[in-house]
Amino acid sequence: MRNDQRIPIGIWSELGPGSRWANEGVSRVFGFIIEGAAKSGIYIFHIVVQRGLAPAVREDLRTLNAVEGRDWLVHEPSRRSELKYGDRSTIVALPESERPLAIAAEFANDSVRVDGWVVSFPHFAGCLRLTQPKAALMPDALPYDFPLGWGGDVYWGETGGWINWRKTATRVLAQCDAVITFSRHVSERHATPLLGVDPAKIHVVPLAPPDLASILPFVKKRRRTQETRAIAAEILREGMANRDNAYLRAFPFEHVRFVVTATQDRPTKNLGLVAIAMRRLVRDRRENIKLFLTAPVHFGADWTLLPGLIEREQFHHDLVSMTDVSREVHAALFHCATVSVHASFFEGIVGALPFYESVSVGTPCVMARGPHVDELLEIEPDLAQFTYDPYDADALGNLILAVESDREGAADVQREAYQRLSRNGWDDVANAYAQAALAGSDRSMPRVARK
Repeated sequence: MRNDQRIPIGIWSELGPGSRWANEGVSRVFGFIIEGAAKSGIYIFHIVVQRGLAPAVREDLRTLNAVEGRDWLVHEPSRRSELKYGDRSTIVALPESERPLAIAAEFANDSVRVDGWVVSFPHFAGCLRLTQPKAALMPDALPYDFPLGWGGDVYWGETGGWINWRKTATRVLAQCDAVITFSRHVSERHATPLLGVDPAKIHVVPLAPPDLASILPFVKKRRRTQETRAIAAEILREGMANRDNAYLRAFPFEHVRFVVTATQDRPTKNLGLVAIAMRRLVRDRRENIKLFLTAPVHFGADWTLLPGLIEREQFHHDLVSMTDVSREVHAALFHCATVSVHASFFEGIVGALPFYESVSVGTPCVMARGPHVDELLEIEPDLAQFTYDPYDADALGNLILAVESDREGAADVQREAYQRLSRNGWDDVANAYAQAALAGSDRSMPRVARK
């Protein structure tokens, strides 16, 4: 399909300048979707962000297997646009904090031609100024299930953060033409009972398994060898070359037993329990093994166990934080690891992205049980042997050692499940998102042929 025949779909983000984008949560998902759309050749995605964030977004998207200008474009209001739209009486009348988003929406309506929008979070109320049909992504309403770390009136008082979030999300979703969820459990637990979304307009679109193999072309058939681990280790050392961390610049990743967990440190991500399990393996059971995190350590925070454990136990060289890593380093870290762990109580998707990423480059993963894993086990019951009680640190430690003892056997089982799950590809997901975005339009919606 020629570029001028591609169906233009917008992605609306309200992240501001300085926000983290690269390799982050929903941003990663949109990267996979853009790559999927590049395969089908049906759509071009137009990402609109606030002024100042576009360079960071472009830098990240240019690492994808997708072509700028053909598969995606990033837009932000210029200074001239801010002056042009900022003088409009409807915008002048707004509180100052709301004006940048109103300006971005007016800019998008006038300058970004799309047939429909995907709104990246349900509380992004600036999208209500967009004139084309809209589908809002509803990842989850996690604090209403697990309010850990979100205590007190600042969150739950009359004007608390999550109270306001619910009001805003309810209003936004009611005015969107469609609502997208990653899983059935989010639609049934959060979208309808909590936010009042009509089930008829919910599009449950499970994510396709991410595939990091193309980032590490030396990895064949999703298997790790001594040679591939050595190459990945060199990528990791090169990735750390410009970091202020001499310990990692020469670290022998290919020779060390280590566990990796790739997620941010939030209360429900349960990283504290992983650290406790690893401390018991290292200190009580004398296992020579380390824990690598891609999350920063928030020293001084009282909502996470990590800082206190590191300081109290002097665990800083057994628990290592590698933050803001590139896609290549992210993939290499998974490939070098002995085992990966995803400890979250709850995810909005079916399964967990780190599980798929880890298996795609040859490393088995163990997962804490929760609604997201239970929904995965309905499809792939053989994976139950790689799950554990999210509150049981000893069970996690035992499972890590058990999987390590038959690493290739575990990897074989997980690879087979991964291949079956991959029948739903990112081209299918991109098509489903586009169809949701076009739900309020009269445009005919092409369907990607099923595999």
